[in-house]
Amino acid sequence: MSTDDSARGTWRDSALTRVLGSAFGWFAGALALTLLYQAVSELAALGGFCARGGPYVIAVECTDAIVVFAPGSILGGLVAVFVGAVLAQGFGTPVLAFAWPALFVSLAVSFFTTFFISGDLSGLLIGILFVAMGLAPLVLLLRAAPQRMLLGRVDAQGRPFWEAHPARAHLLSLRRPPEPGENHPSVGDWMLSLGIAIASSVGGIALGVVWFTAVATAAGA
Repeated sequence: MSTDDSARGTWRDSALTRVLGSAFGWFAGALALTLLYQAVSELAALGGFCARGGPYVIAVECTDAIVVFAPGSILGGLVAVFVGAVLAQGFGTPVLAFAWPALFVSLAVSFFTTFFISGDLSGLLIGILFVAMGLAPLVLLLRAAPQRMLLGRVDAQGRPFWEAHPARAHLLSLRRPPEPGENHPSVGDWMLSLGIAIASSVGGIALGVVWFTAVATAAGA
């Protein structure tokens, strides 16, 4: 192995890389989801349909905030969450496991809001469907790997955790889960994993609200 390969391996497997990967995944995921939620909510307020550009007369024109954030938040969020999970390498509360439920449940809230404001029954039905689509995978994952869903599989140094109830295969499994190790998780391990997920999510949500509001305000000025 060359010196360069060794250096890259050391950087890739460092505790800092895992911690920053987990933080980035949660921050970027929360940011993207917040922007998407606000764009969908604004679209619902316009009646559920809008357009911009083209040779035809547009009945309802999309706002700048919808045009800017609706498409980019979906793709950008998926890429950012995936990159964060790859860098975290099993450390921390797994953002990929919560991304799907968070997406569908947040969109369900938008449909429920539409139902309560306008009385549109389709909003209620779609909202219930989205809640089921979001929570069903989460329940499966929590039952199959309760500790890994909250703590992660390894600590910041990459040492596999001991598990009282080892993770098992489930309907969404692509392969058998890796075996647990002998590293008993400490209170500090729990605080670090959950603290990163919570703090990073709050930061992403706050930035998403400020960013969306700034674009919407500038467009209306």
